Amino acid sequence: MQNHIFKIAIIGNGGGGKTTLSRVLARRYQLNLVHVDSIQYLPGMKTRAAEETQIILNQAADQQDWVIDGFGSLEVMERRFKLADKIIFVDFPLWRHYWWCTKRQVKSIWMPRSELPKGCDEATVGYTIKLFKILWRVHVKIKPELEMIFDRPEIKPKVVRIANLHEWKSVLNSGLL
Repeated sequence: MQNHIFKIAIIGNGGGGKTTLSRVLARRYQLNLVHVDSIQYLPGMKTRAAEETQIILNQAADQQDWVIDGFGSLEVMERRFKLADKIIFVDFPLWRHYWWCTKRQVKSIWMPRSELPKGCDEATVGYTIKLFKILWRVHVKIKPELEMIFDRPEIKPKVVRIANLHEWKSVLNSGLL
């Protein structure tokens, strides 16, 4: 294990507690915090142009220290993983992602996620349906891509896989890094 952690990438399906982990780890290690959702979404739940999002995310990854929470394009993620000191892969069973996303959707009726720009309303039936479709797509299409990337010799030693609630709480409470 390294004594100094300067760059942490947190990745995994929606509703897995990535944002909670990123906030705690950024405070613990005194690192700048970047939420991909804060970059890719604009007010009113509009999405920023992919090229512009890619530029901003790459600029964030070029900084001296960071915790970056979320996805982006495959190219941007691969670059981020190469630069990261640690990669936290939140890999819960799919049912947990659905369950925690459902809870987050209900909570967002009263308290929108603070990492989203103003005017982003996730508490709609349309967005919830879209979110549930994204969860499935990430599980069946993106997760296998991530698994292949994480298996690369230069990436594999950096990966901390969280597969259950006990491991998630261990990283949250003690760092496990």
